[in-house]
Amino acid sequence: MTSLIFTIPRLSGPSVYPFWAISVQSCLAMITMPGSPYNAKDMLTFSTIPSTTDQDEHARCSSLDSQALGIMNSSLAHNILMHGKENAESIWNYLCNKYGSPGPASVFADYQHTRHFQISGNSNPAPQIAELDTLYTRLKRNKCNILSLIHAMMLLSAIPQSWDNLATSILTFQTLLTQLTWDFVSSAIQSEFSQRSTSAHTARHSGVPRGDRLPSWKKNSQDKQQQSQGDSSQQQKKKHSRGKRGGKAH
Repeated sequence: MTSLIFTIPRLSGPSVYPFWAISVQSCLAMITMPGSPYNAKDMLTFSTIPSTTDQDEHARCSSLDSQALGIMNSSLAHNILMHGKENAESIWNYLCNKYGSPGPASVFADYQHTRHFQISGNSNPAPQIAELDTLYTRLKRNKCNILSLIHAMMLLSAIPQSWDNLATSILTFQTLLTQLTWDFVSSAIQSEFSQRSTSAHTARHSGVPRGDRLPSWKKNSQDKQQQSQGDSSQQQKKKHSRGKRGGKAH
């Protein structure tokens, strides 16, 4: 987590804000609290979270809020630090209103970033996927609406070149455009990373290469296809059987 904090640029003015905001949200999305369904990024919109009478959950949210506030404060220039805000949502909104009013240049910069976005493949891809998702969220907020299918395709094109077989597999198993969603592609990337990490760990410790194993997303797709083929075969057998019985009647 410390390494993620160091990737946040120091916010000193409007020119830095777009990249500062992306980095902050990516970092906060990785901060969780055991037992809570929320992460520190959720504290940026805390007023939209349903209220609860659970004191333990209230304490967990308070801790997440403090961490979010601390991370943002640590990345502010001295002339901005004296903002007087006491929680993550208030400082986030304050900075957004003060430095985040987008012009054509900043919107275009976000769009260009999505076009050239690339997942490294050397570490957990979750923060990078969150970063790209944040870009699309901000483009939408700035009235630059992009189809959700394009979101999924851009994420697909961001797959590391060393994983060239993954994109081919996804497009082979998902035969309908409606199946190609952001959540599906994201899940496939996470599954591929986990499988590669496990295989590398096994090979290092045993010296024996691990056999290919279908990732869960591909296995689920195959299972659905096999089930559909099985149902179709059963229907054909029933029709054939009924036809035979009909032919024997006099």
